[in-house]
Amino acid sequence: MPEQHDPEQELGPKITSAFQDHADAQGMQKTGLAREARRRVHRRRTALSMAAGSVLVVAAIGGVWGLMGGESPVATSHSDSASEGKAAAPEQPSQGVAPNSKAEKTSCPIPHPIQQVASPNDVPTGTGLDLNTPVTGLRACRYSTGQGGLLGEQEFDAAVAQQVVDAIKVLPERNPDLPVFKCAPQVAKPSEAIALRFSTAAGTKEIWVVYDGCTSAGFFTGSHVYGLYSAPLKLFMTGTVRPSGGTYLSALKDW
Repeated sequence: MPEQHDPEQELGPKITSAFQDHADAQGMQKTGLAREARRRVHRRRTALSMAAGSVLVVAAIGGVWGLMGGESPVATSHSDSASEGKAAAPEQPSQGVAPNSKAEKTSCPIPHPIQQVASPNDVPTGTGLDLNTPVTGLRACRYSTGQGGLLGEQEFDAAVAQQVVDAIKVLPERNPDLPVFKCAPQVAKPSEAIALRFSTAAGTKEIWVVYDGCTSAGFFTGSHVYGLYSAPLKLFMTGTVRPSGGTYLSALKDW
């Protein structure tokens, strides 16, 4: 009897083969995905390693600079630029203050001739100021004619110096409102006087101011005499140059 053909027997191997092919395909797919994942992880680790190496290099360079005591090149450049900017800035002179050379020329010498002459109006020849001469500075020096030496001094700029000269040059030879005294020789000489020392192109020139004693009072240049008035006195009798009083100052009242 011939053997009968069973269709189910033929389907079994086919189904089994199909399942095996599907499994193999899934295995290959999983293997490819795993390989790609491993490749991406490797690339990421490599990138992280390179970044970490860069950080270590920078830190190592910074440590070397710190050990060597060096400054940051950027900071050094900035500091140098700032220093150059400061060095390039010109110095601004103070307003109203005479240059040092002028101050030296018009300093108050000790002793001064005004302390040694027989009368404070005896200005030595060549010392007095021509009131038409431009002046660039003034130092007022208040002296004792006895043993007191220099009692006070005050420096003034060119503007004030010229104001003093202009206020004196318009005065008459004598102030008629001042009293005329008769006194003993021992009290005739003033106890103090002021030397106005002006800076000019020709050097230091002076005007002597007498306001005490009982022989004469006024502004003396050696060649001219100007009466004692309060207007010029107010310009320079300040600070230690301002006396506590004087024979003729008491008569002026508004000095």
